[in-house]
Amino acid sequence: MGDLLACLRGWHPALAKAELSALLPEADLSPTPSARWWRVGGVEKLEGLEALDVASGLQCYLVDGVVTSVEETDQTAWLETVRTYLNHHPVSGSVAVRGWRQGGKIPEWSLSALCGRLGAVLHGRGCTIDLEHPDHVLALIADGPAASLACGWMVGDGQAAFSNGERRAGERPFFKPVSLDPMLARLAVNLATGPVSRGPVVDPMTGTGGFIIEAALSGRPALGIDIHSEMVQGAQANVDWACEGAPDHARVVRGDAMRLEDIVPEEWNGQVAGFVLDPPYGRNSHGSLDNDALLAACLRSARAVAAPLAGFVLILPVHPMDPHPVDEVNLEEALPLLRGEWEAMKTLIAEAGWHLQSGHVERVHRSLSRLILHARCAPQG
Repeated sequence: MGDLLACLRGWHPALAKAELSALLPEADLSPTPSARWWRVGGVEKLEGLEALDVASGLQCYLVDGVVTSVEETDQTAWLETVRTYLNHHPVSGSVAVRGWRQGGKIPEWSLSALCGRLGAVLHGRGCTIDLEHPDHVLALIADGPAASLACGWMVGDGQAAFSNGERRAGERPFFKPVSLDPMLARLAVNLATGPVSRGPVVDPMTGTGGFIIEAALSGRPALGIDIHSEMVQGAQANVDWACEGAPDHARVVRGDAMRLEDIVPEEWNGQVAGFVLDPPYGRNSHGSLDNDALLAACLRSARAVAAPLAGFVLILPVHPMDPHPVDEVNLEEALPLLRGEWEAMKTLIAEAGWHLQSGHVERVHRSLSRLILHARCAPQG
């Protein structure tokens, strides 16, 4: 497959990059002038394709993709660079050129005109042009803010959206307005769990089952847990609906998030690869128990059944923050949790046996943001 240029969706490049790192833990990721493009080395073809198949933030790969800063070249020199690339990467079969922009136009560089010139180059090389169903696509991507172009033979479909419209919360049989968007739910599952082969995923407070839907559709063994019978029945109905039938590898059960060792299958003890949790802070799920005590007990219980490399993604409501779409948040700063103090939350997470890896912010609306925390098992003892 050669080295790859991973092209991330513009929705939240920093989160997408974290997801890519989790799905390809052995890969060597190197930055480019664009936060949306990362060079990926040391990846076997099957690994790369598996990550592309399940990721929500990864658009496509470009094989040995060429990245060019338009501030350091002109169009004639750029075209010669692409000619050289094509000389070193011949393909057989029909071809087409596809171009798209990320983040706005690049002044004086017309994407449609450049695509036309590339098409002429391919035609001049004797390639068969098939605009509808080509065997190979030469992609040309323009990143306006980075003033850069990426070009290369594409693996995947960079212009395809993450397929989630048909299973958004409002389309499901059992609906609650607070449900996460499927794109974020899938990313959280991937970030927490890593490669699909690593093991099962557990959502200790599953609500309407959004995480379990995405885990099931990505082929992972998955278990959703909720203390309320209504939520269990509704979430299972949602999973069955999204999977077009009751899946053998994913189910929802009634149980206590503070006693996961009594709920997960016996063979999963010490083998759970990832946990995903969007706590129901708007309601008290365990009678008089306060939210922080419930969360601490849940995190400790998860640590008890976790695999050695397990991850945990925890989503917390925060007061409005800058969205940081291309950067992680600084976990050493005081973050404006909607409830409680950030230093106390960090202590709670650490004392439960988890080590924070990164944090990201996503805007919900003008008066609310989400803090998406990624943690891993801290060594015991």
